Amino acid sequence: MTSTACCAGNLHEGTTRGREETLHGFSTYVTEPPGNTPAKGIIVIIPDAFGWTFKNIRILADTYAERVGARCLLPDFMDGNAADLSALGHMNTATDANASYLNRTFSAVRALSLFLPWVYYNRVSISYPRIIQFFTALRQSTTLPIGAAGFCWGGRHVIALSHGSETVNGNPLIDVGYTAHPSNLSLPTDIEKVELPLAIDQGSADFVLNMAGVETIRVIFERKNEELGEEGKERPRFEIRVVDGAKHGFAVRCDMDNSEEAAQEQIAETHAVEWFGKWFARTGDTT
Repeated sequence: MTSTACCAGNLHEGTTRGREETLHGFSTYVTEPPGNTPAKGIIVIIPDAFGWTFKNIRILADTYAERVGARCLLPDFMDGNAADLSALGHMNTATDANASYLNRTFSAVRALSLFLPWVYYNRVSISYPRIIQFFTALRQSTTLPIGAAGFCWGGRHVIALSHGSETVNGNPLIDVGYTAHPSNLSLPTDIEKVELPLAIDQGSADFVLNMAGVETIRVIFERKNEELGEEGKERPRFEIRVVDGAKHGFAVRCDMDNSEEAAQEQIAETHAVEWFGKWFARTGDTT
């Protein structure tokens, strides 16, 4: 399910250090490991509703580049049709118990009016072919391992890429996937098809993917790891972790002035860094 929760949250402070360029036909934010360090792999970020220019996601790309030692790419998969940032403020007002009923109602309607065009212009039938186009060109251009990180809207696409059904010269388009608070999933089908390493972080207070859905994923992942035998026990290929108390969007749009929310964001960040680091090292050993 995709909902207006996908456009709630907060803007983060900070300075980005990457650059914008056209890559494989897409406007792309590019950020490298610091100090001219050779990249261990490439992480392509598929963002939430606010797209490739959203400062929060660019700061996260910079963080991945530094902590993983990866080249991070943030393409415009929405073709200029990201959600309007003013939706953040409207949704915050709409969910503020201290705001008047009139203000909450107006803000909810306004947020919905900003959100629905984004849903239309970025439906899967339009957006996923763009994503396949980019990853196909990227796979053809590099021998480095490729990871995909997706959030909210982007999470569903990362899970689809993790099916491994699209290939170049017999190789899947990605080597490893990570997502936090994915939306618009079809369970159990989307998870049953997963074949490539995939980690998911999900908040316990996220109604977009509730705990019943999380349990469905957990059972499937446990079975898939068991089917791998000793390898699946020693080095699980599939993981889902629940972050206690976290709401939808916690890995990207949390309130950094709230210590609890900041800690939840840090849990997701560190999990992603460790996950990519582990699988990049393993994939790099075989290339």
